[in-house]
Amino acid sequence: MRTTLAFLLMSILSLGVLAQTSDELVAQADAIFEELWTTEYTSEAHDTLQAKLEQAIALYEQALGDSEDVEILAMLSRCYYMLADIFVPQDEKKRAHVVGQEYGERALRATPGFVDREKSNGFVAAVRACESVEALYWTYGNWARKVELGGAMGLIAAAMRGDDKKLRAMIERCAELDPDYLAGGPARALGAYWAKHPFHKDFDKARELFQKAMSSFPDYLENTYFYVRYYLIPNEKWQEAAQALEEILSADLGDYPLQNAVVKLRAQQLLDEEVRPHL
Repeated sequence: MRTTLAFLLMSILSLGVLAQTSDELVAQADAIFEELWTTEYTSEAHDTLQAKLEQAIALYEQALGDSEDVEILAMLSRCYYMLADIFVPQDEKKRAHVVGQEYGERALRATPGFVDREKSNGFVAAVRACESVEALYWTYGNWARKVELGGAMGLIAAAMRGDDKKLRAMIERCAELDPDYLAGGPARALGAYWAKHPFHKDFDKARELFQKAMSSFPDYLENTYFYVRYYLIPNEKWQEAAQALEEILSADLGDYPLQNAVVKLRAQQLLDEEVRPHL
């Protein structure tokens, strides 16, 4: 009898989930993502927070179904970026970024006119006419981080394939559409692009872009962290790097408790392992 009742209960619950509309599923996923984004990250909460993110991913994927909804695809790209960046171990990061890039490219190709422009004039031309900053930004983020995980040879191989031109087009288009997206994200990402390019490195451009992001959004600590990691340290400005990292460590979490808490942990590690030995 208990088995029968349990089966009936599970059937009813399953039907309830199946009966939900795509909009309802997206609303649930959005609420979970927002709760995650506004929760302070700690090592103790790591597993719980990862479970929330994976729950949001499952809901977005269910809401997507067989459709090619730009907003859902872009959110999935963002979720997989976060999964790779914060939660999964090192040997799983690239795989998560690959999935995030795939969702991002699907989002791009679901925007009006993208596929036709890509067929006639190429990917870069299609990107330059794209109107979805979310699709562009998270495709860029996953793609660029995947390349970075390949080390120096990965950067060189990507440039030889022409990936650098595609990446630059995406993030420059983001800067045109919304320079304030994700607290100065386009300037922050473009600064890293110029700081890491294997053939056309430009630290002056990188510094200007990082300082622009820091000036506009000083409370988003990743802006300062990128300035330290990709500009000050490669240029052996150890005292400035130490001071900037100490400022990160003493800053409030502000409106970005998840991301800022993660950056604080990374800043402490960078200070201890790379900067202090040079002071």
